[in-house]
Amino acid sequence: MRRATLALLFIACAIASSFLTYMVVSGYWYELGYQVPGLPSIAITKVRFPLDNTSYFELTVLNPSFSLSAVRLENVCVITPEDEVHAIKDVSPGLPRELDAGKSVKLKCMWDWGNYTGEELRIMVFIEEGSGASFLARPPAVKLILNALFNASRPFWFLLNVTNSPGSPTTVNLTAVEVVLANGTRTSVRTEPEVSPDKPYGLEPNSTVTLNCTWNWLRYRNETLTIVARTLQGYRAYLGLRTPPPVVLRITEVNFIRGGGSCYFNITVLNDPSSPAPARLCNISIVVNNTLLGPEDLNVTPPLSPPVLIKPGESKTFMCNWNWTPYEGYRMNITVSSVLGYTANATVTVMAGVQKPALGQATQGLTCQLSQPSQLCTSPSSIGPRLCVPLAQIRRSALCGLSHARRSSRPGWPRRRPLL
Repeated sequence: MRRATLALLFIACAIASSFLTYMVVSGYWYELGYQVPGLPSIAITKVRFPLDNTSYFELTVLNPSFSLSAVRLENVCVITPEDEVHAIKDVSPGLPRELDAGKSVKLKCMWDWGNYTGEELRIMVFIEEGSGASFLARPPAVKLILNALFNASRPFWFLLNVTNSPGSPTTVNLTAVEVVLANGTRTSVRTEPEVSPDKPYGLEPNSTVTLNCTWNWLRYRNETLTIVARTLQGYRAYLGLRTPPPVVLRITEVNFIRGGGSCYFNITVLNDPSSPAPARLCNISIVVNNTLLGPEDLNVTPPLSPPVLIKPGESKTFMCNWNWTPYEGYRMNITVSSVLGYTANATVTVMAGVQKPALGQATQGLTCQLSQPSQLCTSPSSIGPRLCVPLAQIRRSALCGLSHARRSSRPGWPRRRPLL
């Protein structure tokens, strides 16, 4: 009987101690506010952005041990700083897939994050009939800085400085430079030193390279465009800018002179102060009585070979030793052209004295197709239309060949860097 009593007492003490332990532990968790989820729940435990490839990222998804059951992973999406939602369509291993309680899986998500370096992204994983997971992550803060210099006197190339910022965590390899016009047209640009996928140019953090970019932007003066630099790793840099405006040439005065046994006329040409660069004048021609006369016929002084340089805000007077008296009373169209195609036009009446044609009418790089019948041509800066005569009786000067020469890259030539 005594042994039975002791056994009962022992059992009673064990039950009492277990109950007290349960009470203490339950009270502790109660104070913490701990609750077991009523629906399956997952967590994103890790996100990795590889430094050498911006085309994908990796994330690890965990279904906790206390989860009520296995979960079905449905899809992954990324929310960018501008609140745009990007659904990831290419995930490996593929989705949807089952994930048991207490298990984790690493997902490789094919999504290019190269435009969001250093910015906060929200990554979300959704499951079927349960609570998905959200994770804030920042891709590596690789930053490329672009500065460009466009020389209005040399519209066949531009200089581009590419800098890998001091805070960048890795070396990048430049592979391409592109120009994107306002209408979306993309043009690949050849550079010196050469950068291409086959010959990438390594750029360490806190270093700069100056690229001499060959691109004829003569047709795209005073237009907005975007320069894009691309790397082998997928990082990109963008620079939006407006190209320099055209040079503005004006014929400000025409003086028909008769005296001293000779007849000639003077043409005064102004390079407008607003012009972004000097102009190299290479041709003066006139049209009178349906006849086109060039600089050789007019015996122009100073001669236009080599071209005559006129700086912005500067005027130059040219003497045309040509007897104008047989055409007195006729209308004369005068055109002055530069090497790069900038022109100034004026229409005057052939008569002795000084004429100031329409306060110096100007055209900016106006091109007339002389192979067509007579037609009217206009430009944004011209005052009214200008007559372009047909090809009949045309005499051309050989002085206006456009030169596509750009800054030499020979050893010893100092490399210019734009101060932007």
